Amino acid sequence: MKPTFRCGTRKAIDELSEELNIPHDSSMQDWSYTEGNPDDIEKYILHYNLTKDDNKRFILMEFIIQAIEDQSTEELFLKYCERIKPILEADFKLHEYTIHYWACLDNENIEDCWKISLFMREMWANNIFNDYQ
Repeated sequence: MKPTFRCGTRKAIDELSEELNIPHDSSMQDWSYTEGNPDDIEKYILHYNLTKDDNKRFILMEFIIQAIEDQSTEELFLKYCERIKPILEADFKLHEYTIHYWACLDNENIEDCWKISLFMREMWANNIFNDYQ
């Protein structure tokens, strides 16, 4: 099952840019991915937990995942995977498209995927399975 495409809204991007002091202009592509700074992951997680706006949460999770992918050590990578696991489980429907994207399910060779793809495949499988129980 492939989830419905979703992306960040301009309004949420503009507001997050101001709230988190992240530069952007309308010509920037893949804004949330290019701005997912691994050094700012704590700031993103805190902001995620403070906002109730699903459009902002959607973009913030993209920041968080990119920041996890770019962590400098395996220890930090694993730490943050575990940290977002309950968030992704609780908000699975909101992040379904993002999880599917990062799971890289169209590629059977996990070695050709992102570092976080195995974690995302597990999240995908567990939550899809739970939806059909």
